[in-house]
Amino acid sequence: MRQRPAALALVAWTFFVWTTRLLNIWRDDALDAGEKWGRTGLALSFTVVAVVALVALWRRASGASTWAVGALAGWSVAVWVVRDVRILTADHPGGFKVVHTVLAVISIALAAWAWRELRRVAAPVADAVPATPPLRTGSSPR
Repeated sequence: MRQRPAALALVAWTFFVWTTRLLNIWRDDALDAGEKWGRTGLALSFTVVAVVALVALWRRASGASTWAVGALAGWSVAVWVVRDVRILTADHPGGFKVVHTVLAVISIALAAWAWRELRRVAAPVADAVPATPPLRTGSSPR
């Protein structure tokens, strides 16, 4: 796990942001049950993928950690881009918009850093695979 500080940072940040979100959802009396469950589903999707990524990193399962961290990074970028556009164009107070923009920027930056790290760590493995010898053309020896 020492080789993956960016992946661990993304996982830790994800836990911080989305478990806090879970608490905020269920404390918000302005939301009805459907809104609470829908928002809980989104927060849990992050939490589950982060748990899978953490377990894969802990076990040093390179294929699984690449998949899980890649999924977490991609999901983070996709959700925050859509979410922040919606937040910024909605009628929210300025402070709310600033806080969520900062959360989005940090999340996207950590996702990009984790993705770069995955590619860097995976590159030596890809280079170590022996190349297939070229096919011979022409006449065969008799």
